[in-house]
Amino acid sequence: MQRFSIRRLERGDALAFSDIRLEGLSRHPEAFGASYEDEMLYTETQVADRIANNIIFGGFADDGALLGVIGVGRSGAAKLRHIASIWGIYVRPQARGTGLSRQLMGAAVDEAKATCRSIRLCVVSSNKAAIRLYETFGFKAWATEREALKVGDVYHDEILMRLDTEG
Repeated sequence: MQRFSIRRLERGDALAFSDIRLEGLSRHPEAFGASYEDEMLYTETQVADRIANNIIFGGFADDGALLGVIGVGRSGAAKLRHIASIWGIYVRPQARGTGLSRQLMGAAVDEAKATCRSIRLCVVSSNKAAIRLYETFGFKAWATEREALKVGDVYHDEILMRLDTEG
């Protein structure tokens, strides 16, 4: 497994984050609830604010290139603070199969476990590689949302997965 530098993104990473995020939304629109058309309108300041208000990890190559990202969200609502959500996972094609997805997922799970009892995520049902990765971390499917996303004229099902922790 190749090693990458994994760190939490900062406001100064806004352009690099926007670039990789838009790439993921463009290449795999079925894998995200967000759309390329909406997010391409975000200004650098809006992206920087998103980074500042969320926990987003990046995986960097030795040359500083941002090759993968993952987000961890947590509700501010008192009754939901025990649940973390993993979102926005994307690894550039040249970094797939290198272990970067596993390293990013490990960082996100460790972050969420520190304060939350349950970690949840959604994955498009056709993404078998991602489902296998999540299962290796102990995530289990608990529901399938039929026709959760519509891309063009095609509907995509999402599998809802969760990992219960001691958090």
